[in-house]
Amino acid sequence: MKEVIATPYINLEINKGPGVHVVLDETKKDGVYFIKLTVKSIKKRILPKMALKWSVPLLDIQLYKSIQTSQGDVSTSSVHCFMNKNGSNRYTIACSDILHPIRCAPNWKEMCLDVEMTLFNESTWSLHSYETELRVDTRMIETEELFQDLAKWYESKKINVAANFGHTTAIDKKGNVSLDI
Repeated sequence: MKEVIATPYINLEINKGPGVHVVLDETKKDGVYFIKLTVKSIKKRILPKMALKWSVPLLDIQLYKSIQTSQGDVSTSSVHCFMNKNGSNRYTIACSDILHPIRCAPNWKEMCLDVEMTLFNESTWSLHSYETELRVDTRMIETEELFQDLAKWYESKKINVAANFGHTTAIDKKGNVSLDI
């Protein structure tokens, strides 16, 4: 049975079977959204495929950084940072689950960024429960402060993520994407 669970910020599409309980909780603190997904099963099982999806307007975004490289307009990573021409944060997405990357692709027709994270697509792990948290930062802060906050958040999650953001993309005024791989 396909079900959609929505918060004000994000939608979760799930093919939920009997005995699976899903909670999507969203909080906001100081300009940062924290979206927590908790999945519990009565018995140990391969959890159903789930997709977290949302779109964000492409406003004042000219630069892009991620932990992993991209191919074409599509990027998958556990951290995506979108900045204005001055290098200030406009929109940053990070996930505590670095095994399930987040996919970001510009939708030039709608002038938005389509974001998707698919879970348990090809999973063979039997689990009783699963939990992950998305961190969406919309504060207009300098890149250095943003990266320090991200590092602290990952440390609080006991995740060691390299602080090297080696990939940069520039988006010009006409919407053309320039990749530096």
